[in-house]
Amino acid sequence: MKKAVVLLNMGGARSKKELKEFLKNMFLDKRIIASPIRYIISPLITFLRVRKVWENYKLIGGSKIYEHTQNLICKINTLSNGEYDVFFAMRYTCPKIADIFQDKNYDEVLLFPLYPHFSSTTTLSSFDEADIFFKDKRIKLRKIEHFFDDIYFNEIIISEIKKHYKKDAHLIFSAHSLPISIAKKDTYEGHIKRHVETLSKKLEDEKMRFAGIHLAYQSKLGPIKWLEPSLAKVLKTIAPSPVVIYPISFTIDNSETDFELGIYYKNIASNFGITSYELCKTQNDNDEFAKFIDEKSREILDIK
Repeated sequence: MKKAVVLLNMGGARSKKELKEFLKNMFLDKRIIASPIRYIISPLITFLRVRKVWENYKLIGGSKIYEHTQNLICKINTLSNGEYDVFFAMRYTCPKIADIFQDKNYDEVLLFPLYPHFSSTTTLSSFDEADIFFKDKRIKLRKIEHFFDDIYFNEIIISEIKKHYKKDAHLIFSAHSLPISIAKKDTYEGHIKRHVETLSKKLEDEKMRFAGIHLAYQSKLGPIKWLEPSLAKVLKTIAPSPVVIYPISFTIDNSETDFELGIYYKNIASNFGITSYELCKTQNDNDEFAKFIDEKSREILDIK
């Protein structure tokens, strides 16, 4: 049987044109905005935000999500030993699922979202697109819904946090926020809280006792209520203590880690008097992350 693994992510902007595509498609997504007025809102928000957002992207040299993902794919391809093929598909920019499989034939395809926690706005949205494309095709479609509770995956996270450990520092797990109206119907917040509890226990077992461990949320947009506490609020509470930030929602660095956490919130922390602000890297093309994906894929695709 011919098998494939597809790594799913949101996409990123390497140019202003690509940013317009990203914003337009994101705000057209019914999992982001359920109302039919999204067809009016999407072009409006894109027009109003693209210039300002692109200035932020320019500060980090454009999104590195493609570079990291391609490097990760190369490592997984080596590990797969030709027993399965691996690709990546983006939800809001190219390549899309259809771009990859339009002229390819597989018996079994595993959808592997690069989101550790399940949410309708990320994982389910990507599954929606895949379900539509594969609907009439004779392909056995397999899906990974989440992996935040995987022991091997969490060992990779702990290994990264170890590099930044300081007894007097506060560790903040920063998660992408969601509007309360979506979060109430979603498993995402529960997954995030369980993940923080799991990692906190592992850190205790490893004798890494930070001055405090906190959960905070970033990336709020608009006037409606979102999950709290905000990262800015938590930073203000613990200032001027040293801070270590771990971006718990992400496995590939993107504008929300490189710009938001690396620049924007670092400046906010500085304004609060925090002089030691360290940002952990996500998994990106880490060798262990490539091994984790290979092992997980083999398990589900029943490849010995």
